[in-house]
Amino acid sequence: MEKYILSNMIDKNFSKATNEIYLLTDYNRLQYPEYYKWYYQKNLPRILAGNGEAIFYLDGFQIVGLSMLKKSENESKICTFLINEEYRKKGYSKLILEDSYEYLGTERPLITIPKKRLDEFSEIIESYGWVASETTDEYYSPEVIFNSPRVLKK
Repeated sequence: MEKYILSNMIDKNFSKATNEIYLLTDYNRLQYPEYYKWYYQKNLPRILAGNGEAIFYLDGFQIVGLSMLKKSENESKICTFLINEEYRKKGYSKLILEDSYEYLGTERPLITIPKKRLDEFSEIIESYGWVASETTDEYYSPEVIFNSPRVLKK
């Protein structure tokens, strides 16, 4: 298994990698109808400008998992986090999260998770002590924002 940093891929593999990442994460269109637009018009330009990154691991030609990140003066965020189904429950989430934390320069990155998917992330949320700080329905369905400076009132 080998680690890749999308912004470091300056050859023809960059295009192939961006396409494969999109195909793997295309399920996000169900939650975010504008996902295609976000991926190609916001996320990739952000990576090329040095304000974001995509970190992923390959097992042969198969993407094991990935993390798409946003880093600015005001925000350190995990925008997309995915472990391919065949590789779940094998420790890869920890590996990719640690790489993400290193890139973002924080162990408390902002991350937004749809309420209906919280169970999928429950082990990670608990293991890393992510704090539910806000809820929003800004993104087409209710979501929980973790590690924001604002804290949910109980």
